[in-house]
Amino acid sequence: MSGAALSETDTSKTVLFLKPTRGVITLLLVIFLLLGFAVRFIDFTDLPLDFASTRQLHSLIMTRGIYYQMESPDTLSMPQDKRGFGINAGNAETRIEPPIMEYLSAITYRLIGQENILVPRIYSMLFWVLGGIPLFLLARKLMNINGAFATLAAYLFIPFGIYASRSFQPDPLMVMSILWALYFQKRWSDNSTLKNAILAGLFTGIALFVKAPSAFFVGFTFVGLVLLKGFRNWIKDPQIYIMAGLALLPAIVFNILSASVGGNAGSIFGARFFPELFTDPNWYSDWLQTAKSVTGYFPLILSILAIFLIKVKKDQVFFVCLWLGYILYGFTFAYHIYTHNYYQLPLIPTIALGIGFFFAVIYEKLETVNTQWVSRVFIVLILLVSIGICVQVTRGTLITKEYRHEAKYWSDLGAMIGGNSSVIALTHDNGYRISYWGFVSPNLWPTAGDRTIKALVGATDPAFLQLFKELASDKDFFLVTLTGEFEAQPDLHEYLFANYPYQQGDGYYLFDLRHPITQE
Repeated sequence: MSGAALSETDTSKTVLFLKPTRGVITLLLVIFLLLGFAVRFIDFTDLPLDFASTRQLHSLIMTRGIYYQMESPDTLSMPQDKRGFGINAGNAETRIEPPIMEYLSAITYRLIGQENILVPRIYSMLFWVLGGIPLFLLARKLMNINGAFATLAAYLFIPFGIYASRSFQPDPLMVMSILWALYFQKRWSDNSTLKNAILAGLFTGIALFVKAPSAFFVGFTFVGLVLLKGFRNWIKDPQIYIMAGLALLPAIVFNILSASVGGNAGSIFGARFFPELFTDPNWYSDWLQTAKSVTGYFPLILSILAIFLIKVKKDQVFFVCLWLGYILYGFTFAYHIYTHNYYQLPLIPTIALGIGFFFAVIYEKLETVNTQWVSRVFIVLILLVSIGICVQVTRGTLITKEYRHEAKYWSDLGAMIGGNSSVIALTHDNGYRISYWGFVSPNLWPTAGDRTIKALVGATDPAFLQLFKELASDKDFFLVTLTGEFEAQPDLHEYLFANYPYQQGDGYYLFDLRHPITQE
């Protein structure tokens, strides 16, 4: 941290009203990171159904399949049919991104000798918190030391960020990679050595490799910093081409192989771009509401207004490029930006930087106005109370709902149906819950959300009876656990009750398609 902890041009007289020595700064940084990691252990052992459950279960199923393949049949204390099911289910999952987190978790399963859903949660938490290091170093290049700590605090303790960063998906690793890429890009911009160019290219490439949408957050800043050098300067600069090659090559190679050899072309290049939404005013409102769920309106607006507090043109362009990247990211993933709240995770560092810019200015004024220690202690206490409120809000969100019972529920339901049964289902999380805990892999009956996506791409389902025959004609059972969705589809609701015997239990209906009441 020697070059980044304290800049030569820093005008701060104190760091949180303490003497700004390197030891104090390092100690405060470590304390913030440890507290940020500790707060993520609230309600730690609950099942991963509190946030983006479909996405998390997708990765858990994939990880289990990888783990089962790593272990020999003799070392796994389970029936061979369940081992085979786990491997097949894992292999059936599409691989849009490189399964880095999944392989890392599966290797850890093997090291500890068992499957444990808390392992990937720890990795996600760790990657997010460690992302605070490059964010702090980046903030030090953009603002004074107090603003950098405010940026770090916002990043670590925003309630949405706390519980979202515990989810098992590539996004926490992606955000950390984005932040390292941004830091090294800024360092190269300030000091254009070959070493900095290689580091900027490598970490930008890592971010793109982890998850392609990171291109919006590292690509625009890269282009902005390059263009600031002027056309005549960068067009002949070999460092630009080195950085571009290092940044693009890993992701390009992976996506070509995944789309061709891996057979994931449909998932990678499938329907995600819906320009027809751009003319719908409700879409903009829904997007704003989803973005607001990250921090609320006030910090969101402050972060945008922070653009006008930045005195250095290059830094202002850098920050504007972050916002521009987010906006174009939202237009590109128009459906997901308002229906999948975890698509807002990369926005958190940008908002945190905006908050940091404001606090940098405020602290500079406070150092001049409030010279008495009583006033300074009071201000620090306000900041600590603010962090405490964030922690309390997070705790309230996490303990409001209890999911631990669900593992047994889906396990019992799967055992009742039987792993060898052919099932079609209108069920939670694309059938992942009963697949993961119940070892039953159902075909899916379309939900309202599925039909919305089809409508956006101009596709429609056939008439009800034809659709039912196509999807359910060879199935043994029709499972319903989304009872609200079931009642919202009266044609399906009436047809199943009129034609098939059923068993009703706690939150489910199980229709026996093998023995229709009436022959058609």
